[in-house]
Amino acid sequence: MTDQELFDRFKYPNGTLKNKRGITDTTELARLEFQMVNANMVALLQHAAQFPRIETIDQLTVVHRFLFDDLYAWAGEVRNYNLAKAGHVFQDFHTFRETTRWINSLLSKANQEARLPASAYAELLDNINEYHPFREGNGRSTKTFLQLLAIQHHQYINFPRHQDQLVDAFNQATPIDYAALGRMLGVQNRDE
Repeated sequence: MTDQELFDRFKYPNGTLKNKRGITDTTELARLEFQMVNANMVALLQHAAQFPRIETIDQLTVVHRFLFDDLYAWAGEVRNYNLAKAGHVFQDFHTFRETTRWINSLLSKANQEARLPASAYAELLDNINEYHPFREGNGRSTKTFLQLLAIQHHQYINFPRHQDQLVDAFNQATPIDYAALGRMLGVQNRDE
């Protein structure tokens, strides 16, 4: 799919994302999206006990749809085109089958443990971030997904407020130090 075809598919002529509300002002859409997605995120985490146990990466699509469906028709749809953001090219969609298999193996390993080390969440965060299956909203969906996984393990992830260090760690050329990245996440055990 060409850049122009992607633009036409997802954006109004002025560059605002096409949305169910017909909002064409980028600032107005961003404000509404922030409010709606955060409210949906809180609701989902407050009712985490009713959410199915995180077993596979396919459940990320359910999270994405729950967070963004009020605004975007494509919420929960895995992309079938390549995507780059700020000069970073994310996982080629042709390799998604292998990617999901790898992430599912990490989830399977995680689910064999009562509690997870922060490095396990960091490795999942890195791999899911690189997978980047959706047009927009990958970061918020991934954090919510991992928070649901943490809840299953009687833990909580305190994601850093400013993500510059996380982004830098993701973009480094050498293998990522998941232990160091895990320390940035601030994983805490919850009382059972």
